[in-house]
Amino acid sequence: MPEFTGYAHVALTVTDHSASLPFYEKVFETAPVGELVTDDLDRKIFPVGAGQVFGVTQYPDGKGGRFDYLVPGLDHVSFAVATRADVLALKDRLEGVGISGDLSEVPYGTVLNIKDPDGNALEFFSAETA
Repeated sequence: MPEFTGYAHVALTVTDHSASLPFYEKVFETAPVGELVTDDLDRKIFPVGAGQVFGVTQYPDGKGGRFDYLVPGLDHVSFAVATRADVLALKDRLEGVGISGDLSEVPYGTVLNIKDPDGNALEFFSAETA
């Protein structure tokens, strides 16, 4: 079996780029840096650090509907954040641009959970505790 060195990218499906792209631009503080457009999909690509990217994909034949973590498949995407202070600063910044989140102090770290316009669950996690 090959050695895995991490994730190269994550791509989420959204129903409407006009709602989702402004949300992700606020979260990542950047516009997409690339795209993959075919007859079957339109994916915008955001850098998230350490050589990894995050894709936001709209399919012309998409079925719509909101994300539901109770349905088998993706539960959430978690982004590593260096420090607890960084998580707290991110929460404040996102609230300043109209994105609310739930902050949790758990025995193993600090967690900020938010949802995109389709309900896709995003987590920002630092192993530092209060």
